[in-house]
Amino acid sequence: MNRIIKRRTLTVLKTLVAAVLLVIQVYPIFYVVTSSMKTTDDFRHLASYALPSAFNLENYVKVFTTSSMLTYFKNSIIITVGVLIPLLIISFMAGFALSKIHFKGNKRVLEFLMLGLMLPFQVALIPLFTIFNNLGILNTYPAVILPQIAFSLSYSIQLFYSFSKFLPDEIIEAAIIDGCSPFRTFVEIVVPMSTNSLLTVATMQGVFTWNDFINAYTFTKSTAMKTVTLGLNDFVGFMGTTDWGATFAAITVTVLPTFIFYFITSKYMMSGLTAGAVKE
Repeated sequence: MNRIIKRRTLTVLKTLVAAVLLVIQVYPIFYVVTSSMKTTDDFRHLASYALPSAFNLENYVKVFTTSSMLTYFKNSIIITVGVLIPLLIISFMAGFALSKIHFKGNKRVLEFLMLGLMLPFQVALIPLFTIFNNLGILNTYPAVILPQIAFSLSYSIQLFYSFSKFLPDEIIEAAIIDGCSPFRTFVEIVVPMSTNSLLTVATMQGVFTWNDFINAYTFTKSTAMKTVTLGLNDFVGFMGTTDWGATFAAITVTVLPTFIFYFITSKYMMSGLTAGAVKE
């Protein structure tokens, strides 16, 4: 009898903790979305936690008509794609090679690449700014893209290295014996087998790149090069007055692509994260 009571008590406590955590995680999103529908009068007269007085989409219209949000979206898409494609190609090939190709010093090469995990990106901002200024590429896409590729390589290579360790050697050896070149084996066999790991790294790095602020703020200066994270500042007016309705609407449309992308790829991402956990 005591065991049953303990189990039920434990179940109730777990449910309560899960409910509290769910509210803590979901409420900020709910607050932003509902606030994006509030008018100026709502912000003045209603409590901050109150629902909007009416269903109102004027703030969303304002976001796309009074600011260059479409330009910011274009810039963010170009930068995200420009980071992900080279990053995935380089890190996947490097991780696979270090994992499967045994050559003298491959462990040393991996250790050298992992040193990048210990270097905070912020310490390189001023040197990079000086270098890009001397090269004349400030306020361009390469100035924002290149640092993000460089500082994401160590982490991405480590993930692909771990994933590749558990790819069956027998399948790769069989392909080589059947006459496949190493490159063809990699493209036609290894890549399809690593879809989950590719989507995992693409999702993680894509979200980081989309939400990046410090890179875009440091290396761009014109409105035409702003990203969506910088575009939120458009709704801060004279003497710091803020159009909160438009700001919350801009935040909503800014984070929406990352939510959609994550929910589409979350199943593959979880499979990729756990792929190397247990060796069969």
